[in-house]
Amino acid sequence: MSGSDQAVTNAGRGDELAYQLAKLGKELKRDMEFANIGVENAKAAGSSGTARESASVGTWYGGNIAGTSSSAGNFSTNGSPSASPAGTGATAIAGGTNRTFTEALLKAGLKKTYELGGNPDVVLMSASHKQLASAFSGVATLYKNADDKTVIGAVDVYVSDFGEVSFVPDRHQQANRVDILEMDKWEVSYLRPFQTKDLASSGDNDKKLLLTEWTLAARSPNANYGIFNLTA
Repeated sequence: MSGSDQAVTNAGRGDELAYQLAKLGKELKRDMEFANIGVENAKAAGSSGTARESASVGTWYGGNIAGTSSSAGNFSTNGSPSASPAGTGATAIAGGTNRTFTEALLKAGLKKTYELGGNPDVVLMSASHKQLASAFSGVATLYKNADDKTVIGAVDVYVSDFGEVSFVPDRHQQANRVDILEMDKWEVSYLRPFQTKDLASSGDNDKKLLLTEWTLAARSPNANYGIFNLTA
């Protein structure tokens, strides 16, 4: 940030350097969100020459369950995937045939999650899957006074045989996957929280480094369920 930028009065904000740091902090958090749910990011094996990685949500399904197929494990696939999650964060799904997201797939996932000891409270999905889910028959009945002249075309709560779950759309969610999650079984764990460090100036400017070290911690992967191979 140049000395001139710091000296002038900027409309709508005070310190320009603080504003830029806040904006970049939000950008970094969006990158973290995308890394956690927007891609199938399998962690690399640790070695002195390999950069550390955080495995994404979609790589944690399938662990510690006898017979981790779509019928026995805590995930559902379609077709013949060339690779499936191993439940360790080290393997991502590859291949398979996409199909439409249906209420039957959701109900099967909720049932299996309950049988495996989970108590899911959130179903995370893309925008298009949220619109499909709003038409499912198990949604809570909604009423609205006709005088309000309001049409309700969305649903946020689904009442299942195993409790209520919230339908949550996320613009970063991977387009061909829906996650049935018990949210307190996931955590973004920090080795070093968000912090800034002063860097050496080169001329008339101030330089700062914004950094954080973190990883996605899967506290109990079996308490969750992934529905893979969905059409966008």
